[in-house]
Amino acid sequence: MRELTFGEISHDIIKKEKYLSLKTEYHHGLTRYMHSLRVAKYTYIITKILKLNYIEATRAALLHDYFNELEYLDKVWLDKPRIHPFLSLNNASHEYKLTLLEKNIIISHMFPIGGIKPEYLESWIVTIVDKSVATYEYINFKFKDSFTLQFIFLFNFLSFKL
Repeated sequence: MRELTFGEISHDIIKKEKYLSLKTEYHHGLTRYMHSLRVAKYTYIITKILKLNYIEATRAALLHDYFNELEYLDKVWLDKPRIHPFLSLNNASHEYKLTLLEKNIIISHMFPIGGIKPEYLESWIVTIVDKSVATYEYINFKFKDSFTLQFIFLFNFLSFKL
């Protein structure tokens, strides 16, 4: 069977109007659209090299932050790291037929902050890639001073719970 390209896997998601609206939402110093593409592309590369389910992992990585800031208007901002995986899963479930793997990737990508532990190797990969990409984006696009990096490290350290 022929291996699929990133474009073949992602085209039905990234062409939708609702997904394209993520281009207007800033996240880690750039748009949520760009962040999600970056996470998905690295996920695609890593899971393909490891001969894992790169198709479902890539699709779920594209949808891991599939929410709109307006969905938080009535929520406490500090709960955003815990709430947004549920919003993303809910939004993705309404538009796509998701597998158990895709659902677990989306709902667990904020582990340990979100509390839902990844159940599959692909889920762990997206979780790690997302955190790595977010750190890179914060350093390069949003924050450049060491105090901010120390704060991010401290926040993640204090939020860690197994």
